[in-house]
Amino acid sequence: MTLNAYQSARSSDQHNSRKDNLVTLRRLGSAVALSVALILCWRFAEIRPTAIFEPSAATGVWTFIHALFPPDLSPAFLRVVAAATLQTLAIAIAGTVLSVLIGLPLAILATPTLWQRGVLIAGEPPSATQSLLSGLSRATRALFGFFRAVPDLMWGLLFVVAVGLGSVAGTLALAISYSGVLGRVYADVFEDVDPRALEALHGVGASRFQIFLRAIWPQAVPSIIGYTIYSFECCVRAASVLGFIGAGGIGYEINLSMRMFSYGEVLTLILSLFALVAGTDAISRLVRRRLNANVPSAFLARKGLQQARGFISGPIWSRSLPSATVALITVLVIGWSFYATGFFNSGSFDLGLPGRVVRLISEMFPPDLDPGFLRSLLLPLLQTIGISVIGTLIGISISVVLSLPAASTLIFRDKYAAGRNSWFGQTVRWLIYLSARLVLNVLRSIPELVWVLVCILAVGLGPYAGTLAIGLHTGGVLGKLYAETFEEAPSQPIEALRANGASPLQILIWGMWPLLKPTLISYTVLRWETNLRVSTILGLVGGGGLGQAIYNNIQLGFYQRVTVLIAVIYALVLTTNWVADWLRNRPVLFNLARLRVSPYLKESEAPQL
Repeated sequence: MTLNAYQSARSSDQHNSRKDNLVTLRRLGSAVALSVALILCWRFAEIRPTAIFEPSAATGVWTFIHALFPPDLSPAFLRVVAAATLQTLAIAIAGTVLSVLIGLPLAILATPTLWQRGVLIAGEPPSATQSLLSGLSRATRALFGFFRAVPDLMWGLLFVVAVGLGSVAGTLALAISYSGVLGRVYADVFEDVDPRALEALHGVGASRFQIFLRAIWPQAVPSIIGYTIYSFECCVRAASVLGFIGAGGIGYEINLSMRMFSYGEVLTLILSLFALVAGTDAISRLVRRRLNANVPSAFLARKGLQQARGFISGPIWSRSLPSATVALITVLVIGWSFYATGFFNSGSFDLGLPGRVVRLISEMFPPDLDPGFLRSLLLPLLQTIGISVIGTLIGISISVVLSLPAASTLIFRDKYAAGRNSWFGQTVRWLIYLSARLVLNVLRSIPELVWVLVCILAVGLGPYAGTLAIGLHTGGVLGKLYAETFEEAPSQPIEALRANGASPLQILIWGMWPLLKPTLISYTVLRWETNLRVSTILGLVGGGGLGQAIYNNIQLGFYQRVTVLIAVIYALVLTTNWVADWLRNRPVLFNLARLRVSPYLKESEAPQL
């Protein structure tokens, strides 16, 4: 028995050794593959670090910055700025409303718990109608993916061809693009509600519409409103960019002033854009907080449907303001937005419009599959991937540096800590905090296409300028998300570490990072997905990638080639989504043990600092 036990233990050790060697080889192979991929992305993005430090680059940027001042504050131009700002706001409002009108009904059809699986389907016998509705539900989710995959600027170019220059094309582009985003989000929210209310109504013979209206909708309303407001916030930024392709608004005026080298006007327009984005961000954040929009729908259900309705039982803005007044103001604002964008203008919707749309669609088929054309897309495709990857890495570097001083839980000390509350020290901390927040707001408020124009002055035309533009904008977006994530970290481990005399860096490493790592990785991967879509259109202004091919073929009327380009972008985005899902799911299991232990860290178990 002793010999058998020895042989069994030896065999087990050999098995574990081979398993460890296999894991090591897999990790080594993954590291080598990742390194090769990064080198290729660096190569195709045409990164030239020394170009930033060349005298010509510094001269070009300094000349541009010097020409920005003083801003053009003449009354005549301020009227132009005000009109462009209002037009951008109108495009964003009208686009958001149309995206909701398109996305909400389709989201109901795309909700799996209503038509594909779950308690409502399990208790019913199979039928042709059920199979048809299940197929339509899956097709609707695929349609949402297509709407989201094609960049809004691409939709804008197609609508400019169909309906002409102006705000209508930009509004329709936002409506299609963001209906895909909102529709998918709405469907996911509807699916995540507590199923017990659905089971109860289904048990008494309620129809699908009754179940949605009485069980799903009350739980989902706060999240739906919160996501819609956030979508409007995104539409404001997108509407400012659509002007670069002739859709009106601030983007059109910025593009025009840049082409005329009127940089004082450019600064005035950028300041107005910054004020518009900051205002919408502040209002959006206020409303979402009042609605508790980040609370999961299932949590609301567990507290009871009546309490869930309590989140929205009163007016959002003020308890003293009658809800009828809020509704009237909302209707008037929406009506004004459609009027300002030209939807009530008979010239925008003449009788020939349907024919032009049908003719455009017919000219896009069959796709041009010429081998020479397909080979010509390989380099722009690789450039697009390289721009998105390296640009995201640059953005991560910027965001890490700026998010730490922009997080109040890290920059400000405990007010009860001895010897750390001097007036001078608090003033310095406030200055650092506000400066970091200001820089992040500036970086994310300026659209990528504007950053491309600035970077072209420094490094010239090509993918490198697009990569820098992606990095600067991403640094602002991720920096804000990182800082807010740090501020929302559970307080128990932070208090335990601070009680043991931990510094802010030690609190970050031992108290926040183990808890927040999955969330931070998820935000980063999601931003990379967004950057890939953005990088497909940077070529419109000289930033490399597929954008130049898209713009040239639309301008030349080669719509059959445009169909191929749309298919390439769709396939690229689907592949990216698969890779992103794989990356997001890998760190979760690795962190489950820490997530269970860290929030309840005892003083005796705290790291030795």
